[in-house]
Amino acid sequence: MNKLLKTLGATLFFAVVIFGIVVAANLEQANRLYGTMTLFHKENIVHNFSHMNDIFLSKPIKHSGTPFNFGHAPKNLPESFTYKGQPIKTADFLARRSTTALLVIKDDNIAFENYYQGTGENDLRISWSVGKSFTVTLFGILVDKGLIDINVPIEHYLPEMKDSGYEGVPVRDVLQMSSGVKWNEDYGDFYSDINHMGRILAIGGSLDEFTATLTHEKPSGQEFHYVSMDTHIIGMIVRRVAGTDLVTQIEKNLWSKIGMESDAYWITDSEGAEFALGGLNVRTRDFARFGRLYLHNGNWEGEQIVSSQWIKAVTTPYSEHNKSQSDKFGYGFQWWIGPDARPGEFMAVGVYGQFIYINQPENIIIVKNSADINFMDKIDSKHESITFFRAITDKIHKDVMVNKITTH
Repeated sequence: MNKLLKTLGATLFFAVVIFGIVVAANLEQANRLYGTMTLFHKENIVHNFSHMNDIFLSKPIKHSGTPFNFGHAPKNLPESFTYKGQPIKTADFLARRSTTALLVIKDDNIAFENYYQGTGENDLRISWSVGKSFTVTLFGILVDKGLIDINVPIEHYLPEMKDSGYEGVPVRDVLQMSSGVKWNEDYGDFYSDINHMGRILAIGGSLDEFTATLTHEKPSGQEFHYVSMDTHIIGMIVRRVAGTDLVTQIEKNLWSKIGMESDAYWITDSEGAEFALGGLNVRTRDFARFGRLYLHNGNWEGEQIVSSQWIKAVTTPYSEHNKSQSDKFGYGFQWWIGPDARPGEFMAVGVYGQFIYINQPENIIIVKNSADINFMDKIDSKHESITFFRAITDKIHKDVMVNKITTH
């Protein structure tokens, strides 16, 4: 009898343990799903965008080495700027666009830095699609080493993409968002592909496997169609060719080399694959340090981290259909080129108002983080924001020229 009771007791104990594990796992999934469903709620969005690891699975990115310190040379922002013929007050723009951080770097000096809506300089801010520009940098380092050929079809590196929408698509067409893959990136549509992807991050599943389910819609290389999973393909190639995860590569090639001041983290799926198309969480000043790498054509204090040829390639439209026009942004390889682009001017852009703006001739970097739930409104956040960045650039240029005249 005692033996039977002990056996029953042990069985019951293990059953309770297993039940507890199942409940805990489901509770974690439920919490992630709830967090995803409320991620963009007006009352939560600012907090969420600086605490994404409370909602999603993630991997830490460790910085090492001596941080690169910017100097300080404060300058005033323009009080207003003109957009579509209308005067816009800077303070009104920053508030309306739900700005959480604005950082302006001129000649390696901080010209302006401020944080808004209760956020601070130490917040790790979600990149959204600004992360695409980091991923393509890791890709470019492998291209520089001769390990990747952008002219071969995707299945050369990813055989599992045979019979998917990516079969036969040259790598270069994926880089320039011209894959021809069928994709709906409407954030307001619950059933869209982009929101389906978000639910995979929330409740579990493989982004690699999801990507293999996508189908072909039209021939590749013929028109620009923004497919965020194209960047996941780029990340998959980087992982496959390098034989390590993206976190290991970004630590080795960027976080240890370009003076990053803080650890960061990368959101992952439940299989541990990084959310390559938008899951980086980084301090604002470290976004600027990444921008500084591009400002100097891939060179960091004398070390060529990624070739100047690759920097030129990713910031130049590869095809006629990706060239900018007077009212249209252009696109390189995971970097944007503004309408009527100025020489040496390009941007990394993420939804809800994330930007790294670079102007090489003026030696300027501008980082803007936001929680702008109205980023898709008819005013057009991306166009309005680059107009604002150009106004800052022009004012600083004018102030510098006036100062030179008055001091001579």
